[in-house]
Amino acid sequence: MAQVKKQITAPILFLLGALCQLGLHAEFLLIEAETYIFDKEYTDFTITESVTHWIVTCVMWGIVGLVMFYIATRVYGMNILQKERKPSQRGIVIALMLLSSSVGVKYLLLGGWQFIIDFRNQGWFQFIFLYIYYLFEASLLLLSAVFFQEAVEHIAKKKYDHIPWGGAVLALTWGAAHFITTWNITTALFYTAAAFFVGCAYLAAKRNLYTSYLFAAILIIL
Repeated sequence: MAQVKKQITAPILFLLGALCQLGLHAEFLLIEAETYIFDKEYTDFTITESVTHWIVTCVMWGIVGLVMFYIATRVYGMNILQKERKPSQRGIVIALMLLSSSVGVKYLLLGGWQFIIDFRNQGWFQFIFLYIYYLFEASLLLLSAVFFQEAVEHIAKKKYDHIPWGGAVLALTWGAAHFITTWNITTALFYTAAAFFVGCAYLAAKRNLYTSYLFAAILIIL
C-alpha cells in the first residue's frame, strides 16, 4: 500500500524557502566564529583557512539543501525534479537573453569576468574550492526560488503561474541581505536582479530543475 503524503500548504512552502535562505545566511555566523577562532578578519585568512571555510560552508549548505529536498519530496510528495518537463526553444532563448544581460551587468560592475578575476586573485588551488562553493550557493538559491514560486501559486490558486513569484521573493530577501551586510547599494541591486533572474530562468525552463540550475550556476560563476 502506497504511503499517503502530507498535504503541502503555502506556509510550509514559504518556510522551506526561508530555511534555504537562512542556510545561506548562516555563513555569516560561521565567519564570525572563524574570525574568533583564527583571531583575524575574514579578509586576512590564509589559503588553508579560506579553503577550510569554503569546505565547511559547502557541507552546511549541502545538508540544508538535502534536508529541504527530502522534506518536500518524501514528506509532502513534491515532484521538484519533474524530469518529464522539457524546456521549449522559446523558453531557452528567453533564459539566454536574461542570462546575457545579467552577466553583462556583472561584467561592467566588476570591470571584467569574475572567473578571471578570481583566478588571478586566488590562484588555481583556492579557485577550485571557491567555485565548488559557488555551485552549492546556486543550488540553494534555486531551491529557495522553487519553494517561493510554489507558495505564491498555492495562494493564487495557480491563476498567475506564468509570473516569476519565486524570483521576486528571492530578489527581495537576497537583495536586502546583501544591502545589510555590505551597505553597498550597487552590490545589493545586482544581487537583487540576479536572484530575480534565477526565478525567471526556472519558469523559462518550464520548471526543469536541471536546466534552470545550469543557468543559475553560470550566472554565479561568470
